[in-house]
Amino acid sequence: MHRTLRLARACLTVLAASQFFLGGAARAQQPSFEGQTIRIALNNTSGGPSDLLARQFAPFMKTYLPGNPTIIIENRPGAGGAVGANYVYAQAKPDGLTIGFLVGVVTQGLIGGENIRFDPAKFLWVGAVSQTQVLLAAKELNLSSFRDLLKPAKPLVMAGMGTNSTADVAHRLFLDMIGAKYKAVSGYPGQPEIQLALSRGEANLANAGHTLYLARRDTIRKEGLYDAVLQRGEYAPDGTFRRNPQLAEIPTMIEAITEINPAALKSVDFATNRSLVGAFAVHFGYMLPPGTPPAIVSTIRTAISGALNDPEARALVRKSLSVDYDFVDGQTSQGIVEKLRAEYHADPRIAERLKQIMANQ
Repeated sequence: MHRTLRLARACLTVLAASQFFLGGAARAQQPSFEGQTIRIALNNTSGGPSDLLARQFAPFMKTYLPGNPTIIIENRPGAGGAVGANYVYAQAKPDGLTIGFLVGVVTQGLIGGENIRFDPAKFLWVGAVSQTQVLLAAKELNLSSFRDLLKPAKPLVMAGMGTNSTADVAHRLFLDMIGAKYKAVSGYPGQPEIQLALSRGEANLANAGHTLYLARRDTIRKEGLYDAVLQRGEYAPDGTFRRNPQLAEIPTMIEAITEINPAALKSVDFATNRSLVGAFAVHFGYMLPPGTPPAIVSTIRTAISGALNDPEARALVRKSLSVDYDFVDGQTSQGIVEKLRAEYHADPRIAERLKQIMANQ
């Protein structure tokens, strides 16, 4: 009798322990952010494309994250975006309470430099939105087509963010490939300030993300001070470049190069530009600091995928920004960045050319 009771108690103890550990494991796999505040750290200024998108997505992320946490947007611009990226990578705690929404960090991180303290492939990517760019030209240049970039009415002055801005580098590579003469002026903190520089006459050439451009296109054309003359285009899986469907009337830079200087298609500049365009497939990246526990990474990946694929989120962005977007899930984003990193290190010409053009500010 006593032996039977002892055996029963032992079985109950083992069962309780197993339930505790299994329950703990389940809880570890499904963390909750109830009562907590999550900060979305941006590496750009307010009013730019990443800021606009982050604020549109935030309410949906709040809904999809377990525990319905409070979400705050923090802008940490500077050094072409490196300030915000460095913060997420090296200073933010890997506890899921800081999520970077970082722009253009792939090529920037691969090149490295004095201000770069992050490796883009070591971030834990939890989602991304792809991006293309347009080349804005002031009306004072009197351009009737992209061919007139070789004979503008005034000298070309291109406004940019800084030495580490991949968007600026891509446009400068293009201008070099077609043989255009220009002066680069950097130091603007974000795209809103760059467009303001165009309006003020401080520069007459600049790049802009297609999300920001489409959101302001009607206003831009009404003001009549500048407009888009080219788009970078999108790098397709078959290795070709295609026009973004939302910018179907605007020719790509590859079309311009093919017509003006087809020999450049076999140059190191073109190989470098192709690498940059590949990086724009994950241009707006959601990422966590290295060392974030896998359970938290998985939970946030699932939440961001749900939020950005929510039909209401897409409808809201279309209504407020006049643009649609392509979402790339976290696992795919991680794979793209790791592949770009491998290709970058496999072709030393790309690294050398990028360092060269960034040094010639």
